[in-house]
Amino acid sequence: MLIMLMILAVTAAFGLNIQIKGQTGRKTVVEKKIDGIDYLAIDDLTPIFKCISKQEKADQRLYFHLYGETFIFLDSASYYTFKNQSYNAHFPLLSESGKYYIPLNFFTELLPQHFPQKVSFASGMLRIEDPQDYGVHVIVLDPGHGGKDPGAVGKKLKAQEKDINLGVALKLKVLLEKELGLQVLMTRNDDRFVSLGDRTKFANDNRANLFVSIHTNASKSTSSKGAETYYLSTAVTSDARAVEALENQVVDLYEGGVEARSKYDGLDFILSDLSQTEHLESSNELAGNIQQNIVAGTKSYDRGVKQANFYVLRGAFMPAVLVELGFISNPDEERLLVDSDYQQRLARTIFEGIKRFKYRYDRIRNT
Repeated sequence: MLIMLMILAVTAAFGLNIQIKGQTGRKTVVEKKIDGIDYLAIDDLTPIFKCISKQEKADQRLYFHLYGETFIFLDSASYYTFKNQSYNAHFPLLSESGKYYIPLNFFTELLPQHFPQKVSFASGMLRIEDPQDYGVHVIVLDPGHGGKDPGAVGKKLKAQEKDINLGVALKLKVLLEKELGLQVLMTRNDDRFVSLGDRTKFANDNRANLFVSIHTNASKSTSSKGAETYYLSTAVTSDARAVEALENQVVDLYEGGVEARSKYDGLDFILSDLSQTEHLESSNELAGNIQQNIVAGTKSYDRGVKQANFYVLRGAFMPAVLVELGFISNPDEERLLVDSDYQQRLARTIFEGIKRFKYRYDRIRNT
C-alpha cells in the first residue's frame, strides 16, 4: 500500500493537474521530459480543452485552436503567433514519433496571460473555464436507394446505383473514422430499403452534426457527365429540377405515391424546412468543399454546386448535402463508378472536402 501511494505521488509530481471550473475533481496530464525540459502532448490535452490542432507539413507549422482563437507554432522553434503578434515560449515546439509536444510553461505561464478570464495557474493547479464543444463529431452517411429501390441503372454494364452509393459510403466511413476519429453512422450498411423520411429522422435522432447523402446521376442523354453537389432549396435551374425529380421519384415508386408525397409536403415538412434554414449557409459551404475536392481529385467534369428540393434533405436539422458522383447513364462514367479503386478515390475526395469544412466549422462554432 505504501509503495502504491509513493508511485501515485511520483506520478502526480510529474503531471500537470487541471481543474475545470464548476466541476469537482481534477484531471492530470502526464509530462514528458525532452532534453531536460517538461513538455505536454497535444493529443493528451485535446479531450480536456476540447480543442483542435492541425498540422501543415508544407510549412512545418502547427495550428492550435483554443477558446475560439488560433495559436500558430513553428516546428522546432520557440516562437509562436497569437492574434497576429509573436511571442517567445522560450522552449521549442517538438515532435516525436508523429506526436507534437508543447512546452509545459506555455500552459502554466503564457496561457493565463492570453486568457486571464478563462485560465489561471496557482499552487500547482491549472484552472480553466469549461470549453464548450460545438464541433463536428457525428456524421451520418446516407447511401441513396437500396433494397427494392435500385436507383438509376447503367445502360451498358447494367450497374445499379444503390451498389455504387453503398460502396463509396463504406469506404468514406473508414476514412472519417480512421483519420478524423469521427463517429460515423450509416442510414444503411447493406442492401436494404430505407424511406426518405426515415433517413433524416435517423440523423436527427442520433444528433448528427452533418448529413451527407451519396447518389449517382442519370440522364436520357448518354453524353451527360460530371459530378455535382446539392444543398436544400427550391430548384432554380432546369437541370436541378430534373435531378430533383429523379431522386424524389422513390416516393411515387416505393413509398405509396400521392398519399406519401402529401406527407412530405405537409405542415411538418414545411416546419422542417424552416428549421433547416439556419444551416443553409453551412450546407452551401460543405457542398462547395466537397465539390471542389471531387473535381480536383478525380478530374471529373465540374457541374458545380446547386440547390434543389430533395425530400431526403428536408427535415435534416444540421448541415446537409447530396452528392451526385457521376452519370451511370454515361458508359465511360459507369465503367469508372463500378471500379473499386475509383470508388476509393471518390471517397477520399469527399473525405477531404468534409475535413476542410470541419476544420473551419469547428473554429467558428467554438468561438
